Amino acid sequence: MFIIKIKQNISLAPLTAFGIGGRAKFFVEIGSVDELAEAVNFATKNNFGVFVLGGGSNVLISDGGFNGLVIKMNISGMRHAVSGEHVVSMYAGAGEMWDDVVAKAVELNAGGIENLSLIPGTVGGAVYQNIGAYGAELKDVLVLVKAYDIKNGDIVELSNKECCFDYRHSIFKKNKGLIVLGAELLLSKNHKPSLSYPDLKKRFSGLSPTISEVRRAVIDIRRNKLPYPEEVGNAGSFFKNPIIPISNYQSLVVKFPDLKGHDLGSGSVKLSAAQLIEKAGFKGKKVGRVGVSEKHALVLVNYGKSTAKELIDLSRMVKETVKSKFGVILESEVEQI
Repeated sequence: MFIIKIKQNISLAPLTAFGIGGRAKFFVEIGSVDELAEAVNFATKNNFGVFVLGGGSNVLISDGGFNGLVIKMNISGMRHAVSGEHVVSMYAGAGEMWDDVVAKAVELNAGGIENLSLIPGTVGGAVYQNIGAYGAELKDVLVLVKAYDIKNGDIVELSNKECCFDYRHSIFKKNKGLIVLGAELLLSKNHKPSLSYPDLKKRFSGLSPTISEVRRAVIDIRRNKLPYPEEVGNAGSFFKNPIIPISNYQSLVVKFPDLKGHDLGSGSVKLSAAQLIEKAGFKGKKVGRVGVSEKHALVLVNYGKSTAKELIDLSRMVKETVKSKFGVILESEVEQI
């Protein structure tokens, strides 16, 4: 007896922040591990590929859609426990919206993720991507991830180390056989907010803000700097900030003295992809029905009824121009399906 309802020929565009994408051959929404197991079993028996969709905030789905089973992850639930005076453990299901988790943490006066406020998408997507912003990354507070192993149907627990987190990367990008079910975070009531990001440092100069005040500031900064999907179709930062050898950076600043670079140690420097794209002349540039946001050069936008091909063509144009001008290769942060 089936406990899930599998639909056919479902448009994926309305389920993504870009508002772009073809149809899923098969589509199912799941809210429990049992439902997930049944969905995976259906796909396995019929030899269909599986794609797990969260909030749709960091994907660009092809115009041809997905010729397999799209699983919409709706496993919800949040719980917390206090250990000692200051330590708070929070667990959230993969289908929970990430910013709801941040809001709950701040409500509990549990610090560590307030700098990650207003990042769109779900907890599952946050883990998959190892989200980061304003001097913080998810990996800094994550203890373990519960995941479903497609191969054998087991529920496994992965430690922070086993998740192989890196800049906008995790093991879940490499091993598609693991589906995130939820994550446990370790937060603190004795947390000192990170104010290293320039806008935060400027806003709170000489002050000692609460995590609630930091959250409000981050929300203000994000809303001022970034367009949101309700305004215009986009998936946030389309490209990663490139990391290059320090010797390459030293050569570049001879030609471009104002080029921003963050020394990562170990002989590497992280550049600002937004600055490179702006210097290449793309900020605010419109090409047909797509373009680069006037607010932020890292954001590619769908001005209405555009296609995935148009966005891919624009991204390729940006990459080629940046490479030609600076000798730097940009990598997509948005996952193309």
